[in-house]
Amino acid sequence: MNPSTILNENETESNGNNRSTILKIINSFPGIRYRDILRITNLNNGTLSHHLSVLEKRSIIKIGRTENSNITRYFPASTPSDETLILNYLKIKTTKSIIMMLYDTDGVSFNEIVKYINKAPSTTSWNLKRLVDSNVVGRKRGKEVSLFFLLNKGLVKGLVGQNNKTLLDRSIDNYISIIDEL
Repeated sequence: MNPSTILNENETESNGNNRSTILKIINSFPGIRYRDILRITNLNNGTLSHHLSVLEKRSIIKIGRTENSNITRYFPASTPSDETLILNYLKIKTTKSIIMMLYDTDGVSFNEIVKYINKAPSTTSWNLKRLVDSNVVGRKRGKEVSLFFLLNKGLVKGLVGQNNKTLLDRSIDNYISIIDEL
């Protein structure tokens, strides 16, 4: 999207440039958190909040919130809902570990997941329930144990490939190109 489509007649060029920069960052890092945008842009808190609000009201970006969590992430408006949901969970360490285990192996028991992610059974149960309730993970109930699996392995594969780098890696890779485009 070019800056002129984000500008109204009454807005200053600076506002348009700030929004354009924010939009480029969100497009480069789908699922980025507020604090990360704040660090990259060096805008003050109120200014960033205002620009994000304007971009959301104009349906240029959308906000993703993980259920049972205070985590808010920002996505391009074109990101499908099922991708937004999976991206949210791939950015949380424990749920990402569960998803990655299920990506590599189908039909995994609860105890195998607990051992793999090295978390308490209660923590594992809570995170696994979130994934099952969100239809990211499915459950087959057996006679003695339940087995867990990914419901959309193909989609997860594509998203893991795109988002496997850490924010720092992606920042280093994309920072210069974002600045050069300004």
